[in-house]
Amino acid sequence: MHFSLLPVAAVLPTLPTVTTPSDLMHGAIAFFSTWIARIGGIVALIGMIKFALSIKNEDARESLTAILTAISGFIIMEYVTTTFHFSTTTADAEFQSLMVFCMKWIRRVGAMALLLGSVTFGLSVKDHSAANKIMGMKTIAAGGIVIATSALWRMFF
Repeated sequence: MHFSLLPVAAVLPTLPTVTTPSDLMHGAIAFFSTWIARIGGIVALIGMIKFALSIKNEDARESLTAILTAISGFIIMEYVTTTFHFSTTTADAEFQSLMVFCMKWIRRVGAMALLLGSVTFGLSVKDHSAANKIMGMKTIAAGGIVIATSALWRMFF
């Protein structure tokens, strides 16, 4: 009895000829994204079949689970097949706009901590409470540090 690998080799994809590691990585990403999208399609199909069968049973929980399964499959398919093409300048601009937004809100949180620390310190002076004075001063310092850090973020990025 003679066994040949020829039928198996005909089914497997041929190995691409690559010249650079970047080409190899692009090929690997394309291969895996194709298969992950196919798996997402199978998950969506299974969810839709489960939903069709759950309608007959009139089970609300089973119907919801089936719909969520189908939606998960569609999300997997869409996420993997969506490609983003960013140039270096576009990616840097996106990062800078995200950092500006985050630092603006971090500065506002620091200002809120500074304000609350000032109120706590001011009310503790009236009550002669040393523990509350210390807590108020620590909160003021923490708010100031957060504000200063958010103002100096351009030094780091």
